[in-house]
Amino acid sequence: MVWRILTGVLIVLTLLLLVLHVRARGNRREEELTLSTLPKAITLSSQSFPPGGDLPLACSCKGSGHSPSLTWKSRIPGVKSYALLTTDYDAVLARFPIANFSHWVLYNLPPSVRSLPEGVTSEQLLLLGGRIGDNGMGEQTFIPPCPPFDRHRYTFRVYALDTRLSFTRLPTRQDLLDAMHGHVLGYGELTGSFQR
Repeated sequence: MVWRILTGVLIVLTLLLLVLHVRARGNRREEELTLSTLPKAITLSSQSFPPGGDLPLACSCKGSGHSPSLTWKSRIPGVKSYALLTTDYDAVLARFPIANFSHWVLYNLPPSVRSLPEGVTSEQLLLLGGRIGDNGMGEQTFIPPCPPFDRHRYTFRVYALDTRLSFTRLPTRQDLLDAMHGHVLGYGELTGSFQR
């Protein structure tokens, strides 16, 4: 009897993981399709890590966990605001991702803001005129990389928008993606990796 219950639980968990994996891949594919229609007209860089390189320990759960520095260059006319999303597309296992986990959700950064210092605080972001949405843990902060397994890739993506965004509640990553639809003038991205 116990064997049957355990087998049933294992089958249900396996099916659940498979559904989550297919959903995460589908959402990422949809996001990539949308990006393919937009100009990649922003150069995003960091003094904290090189493109495609490893994020430093200071910007991870093994260090102080603060955000990396980010700088973007753009000549896009008519920008009313910038948005920034940081996503781990490898959660939980890089070989079998089951979620597009959101590490940072920023929006309504003024057009005059073209960089964020390493370890920027929520208070500093608000003083710059930006707003902070809910990350994957439902918090308004940067979640430092801390993958339980494998080496994960973290994509920092900045979007130039032709409007400022308004929400009735704190937006999630998906809320921000939905609200930006039809308003993105261009984007840029930078990917870094981390393994515990």
